[in-house]
Amino acid sequence: MSDNVTRMEPEQSPNRRGLWKKIVVFAVVVAAVCGLVALILFSDGLNLDSLRRWVKYMNVSGDGSYGVYTFDSHSSNRYESFGDGLAVASVSGLTVFDEQGEELFSLQKQMALPQLQVRGDLAMVYDVGDGSLLALHRKNGEVLRLEENRAILDADLSDGGYLCTSSSASGYKSVLSVYNGSQNLIYRWLSSTTYIPLCTVSADGRWLAAVGLGQSGGAFESSLLLFRTDSEEIQRSVSLGSQLIYDLMFVGDKTICAVGETSVRFLSLDGELLGSYAYEDRYLKDFTDGGDGFLTLAVNMYRAGNRYTLVTVDEKGRELASVYLGQEILDLSACGRYIAALTPEGLTVYTQSLSVYAETVDTGSATSVVMRKDGSVLLLGNGQGKLYLP
Repeated sequence: MSDNVTRMEPEQSPNRRGLWKKIVVFAVVVAAVCGLVALILFSDGLNLDSLRRWVKYMNVSGDGSYGVYTFDSHSSNRYESFGDGLAVASVSGLTVFDEQGEELFSLQKQMALPQLQVRGDLAMVYDVGDGSLLALHRKNGEVLRLEENRAILDADLSDGGYLCTSSSASGYKSVLSVYNGSQNLIYRWLSSTTYIPLCTVSADGRWLAAVGLGQSGGAFESSLLLFRTDSEEIQRSVSLGSQLIYDLMFVGDKTICAVGETSVRFLSLDGELLGSYAYEDRYLKDFTDGGDGFLTLAVNMYRAGNRYTLVTVDEKGRELASVYLGQEILDLSACGRYIAALTPEGLTVYTQSLSVYAETVDTGSATSVVMRKDGSVLLLGNGQGKLYLP
């Protein structure tokens, strides 16, 4: 070959140029997505919930129609997150909405003081002091309706779908009832000597716990009563002291939490005290057990006033964190690792350690909040609800 001949490189085909272009575009897109994910994760304390919300709500319309709920407005309304939607208990019954704000089910029943509880796919509402109770499955609709001639004092749903009630009855001071996952009555205990205003049932339905009111040495005394649903005898009775008990619940399979006017106590099924948390010289104003592995308390320095402090407590009664707010808490809700506190100044979302996760003053006419596991919050009031995304 002559030295004067110039070697020519073969010209790339259009298909080859197109392939390289696609590779470059793909690499840029991957780098952008990875950068965005890293920004979300590392700017939010490695919080995967930010990424989940970004993916879930990325196609949500900005017209404000998504996650907007409309319902009857009443001061007695109760709200709970139900799946991706919302359950509302009102003086007219129980209504369930999907995540778009569309009504899925509505169970009609006049109620004076409705109380709402949600566990898994079940929602339950009962009327305090009346004999009315409704239970609804998220996919199947109504599964239980009680309309008895005795007042229901308390009711509880377990994570396993079991349901218990404490009610009055002619000739007895209290009646305890337990229904299984198919909402069939499996246990009943009649008390002719003790008033029993509170009850709770374990996830597997084997244990029933209740609070009995009595006296010891001429002084008022609350007692924890433990029953097995395959036995007709009280298994154990444990003194809770002279305090009034506000609520009773299972936390886990074998631990019972009693929230009282002066302290929170955690007890085993053997009646052993596992731990306690005393409010000392403060007053309990609100609490929620919705957090994963912790209880959230709102305590105040005075019976009235706005010197509130938030406290998180684990299932051994140990204080995890506390933060002084110096203002009134209008409503409190917890779910997963998050806590939502609504005050006259706005909404603040905290983590379990009570560090601020998000906050907004744009709460409209909200008087209630519902914390959701992904870190989003429903702001509710005046017959409407809207979704807040941190």
